[in-house]
Amino acid sequence: MDPPSPWKTPNQVMQIHKLKKRKKALQERMKQSSNSIPTETSSTSKTSVNLDFSRILNGDKRKNPFSKTTAQQNKKVKLDDTIQLDESNDKTLFALLNLPKVIEKPPHEVDTEKLSTFSNLLQKFTAEHTVENKVIEKKYKKLPIDWALKTKLRLMSAKPFPWTNKLKASEEASGITGFVRCLDTTSSSTLDTSPRARFHQTCLYWQHPHLPWLNLFPRSGRVAATSFLATNEEVKKALLTEWTESFRSLFQLLRALHCPYFYVCGNTFTCLFLAAGICGMTEPTALIAPTTRGFRQTLRQEDVEYTMPLRPDQKKKMNTSEEDRKNSSHDSCYDTMDTGEHVSGDEEDPHEFLSQMGLETDEINKINNAQARLAHTAESTVDNAAESLVAVRGVDAQALFNFLLNCKSLVSPNGPFAGVPPTLLSPTAFHGGTLQSLKVRENVILSDSKKYYSIELRGPLLPTALHSIFRVLNTTSNAQYSATFAHHQPTLAFSWAAKVISEDESTKENEPNHFAKAFNKENLSDCGISEDLLTHFCSSETNSILSLDSVKYNSEDDTFTW
Repeated sequence: MDPPSPWKTPNQVMQIHKLKKRKKALQERMKQSSNSIPTETSSTSKTSVNLDFSRILNGDKRKNPFSKTTAQQNKKVKLDDTIQLDESNDKTLFALLNLPKVIEKPPHEVDTEKLSTFSNLLQKFTAEHTVENKVIEKKYKKLPIDWALKTKLRLMSAKPFPWTNKLKASEEASGITGFVRCLDTTSSSTLDTSPRARFHQTCLYWQHPHLPWLNLFPRSGRVAATSFLATNEEVKKALLTEWTESFRSLFQLLRALHCPYFYVCGNTFTCLFLAAGICGMTEPTALIAPTTRGFRQTLRQEDVEYTMPLRPDQKKKMNTSEEDRKNSSHDSCYDTMDTGEHVSGDEEDPHEFLSQMGLETDEINKINNAQARLAHTAESTVDNAAESLVAVRGVDAQALFNFLLNCKSLVSPNGPFAGVPPTLLSPTAFHGGTLQSLKVRENVILSDSKKYYSIELRGPLLPTALHSIFRVLNTTSNAQYSATFAHHQPTLAFSWAAKVISEDESTKENEPNHFAKAFNKENLSDCGISEDLLTHFCSSETNSILSLDSVKYNSEDDTFTW
């Protein structure tokens, strides 16, 4: 069927013209009829054209008829005329039908909420389906513990800090003495207790090894390789020997509860050792992140049992003992397939079972290879991610220490850190440890014509150091401040895993070791941190562990928000 032609015939044009004339005549008769009714009064708006030629005679400039403003005004005039004409027609129709006149409301009394316009309907729908989410900022008296290592801390305040980068001789000496001897300088009568001395004490830490020409934390591949370390075997052997003694010293201090925790920062992973009693744990614990399938396979070969607390529940326990495999055949088969372990015991050999089914050796090998590839893929999906974190506890922490002590792959044979063993970081002194200080820089920042004072600290910021810095600032200044952190990315999983482990510990109330938690604080009384800080770090509350990005301090009520 052909579409209708846009052109009109002369007959159609005449019909349209006649209809328009009839419509106008009808409107005139209706207006006259409405005027003849004495009880009704109507006002008809008439549009008049202003033929004012005075502006032309006076030389006024003619307005452009094609301008946007003129077009909008003309459109508005036409719209107003149409509305007025429709209102007049409605009044006339009510008069002819002898209906009561509709009483119009003044413009300011019109109930616009009852009008079924699109905007009103949309507003009504939005009001009915919108839930007010009022964010209530919670305030806390204590900061949570974040086990992730920080590389930078920036403090900002509208008032100057009571600290400065320039120290007097007495302030530097008192800060070092208080840190090395683990003294609380707030109550000391012989040491300098000024804010500068106390601040300097919080910026110190112990590290091994210390090579001034290399930045050993965080380790970056952008550093140029040192030729004499990569080629000189005697230097590499001497470094490894010293590192072995330092690592052994730190672990023995941890076992004796004279060191609360320490970090081992390698080229590809970071390990956190926690003493028994920290975070309510009843036995020494080690967390390693990130890991790879090859590293976890090596741990299994060395009989180091571990769990992966950040993985799904059915895959948390990756290597189980022989007794567990016998007691739970279904779970053991799943773990064995996932980790590539060999099944032992009284279970039937799958190779013999497939042979009895009539399959040839080549087909059996293909099935085994396909299954091995699937297990390898499933095991490698979490490599180098937060879910790859490995937790080792109890006697297995000792086995992990022996493994790391003798692991030759910890030291890279080439690259920027060739021959350099992992970096050891600790809040307490140990054999071979070097006393180091954070890099401090002061700045004044102008923002929106306001002056802010800033202090930036760079270096390995340990968890206890952060709490000590905030403690000194809160007791020496009444100013409000904010703090922002830069994390060492691989260590972010430490806080998440510690929270999961702490939650598991809180549910084990019937175990014999549960009562040992009451003596955790007393056992760690000589670990080198203050008494109030030790109470906080020994707490078994899961809410006390949290990963932090920024913190705000309110001096009015002495509270923190994050």
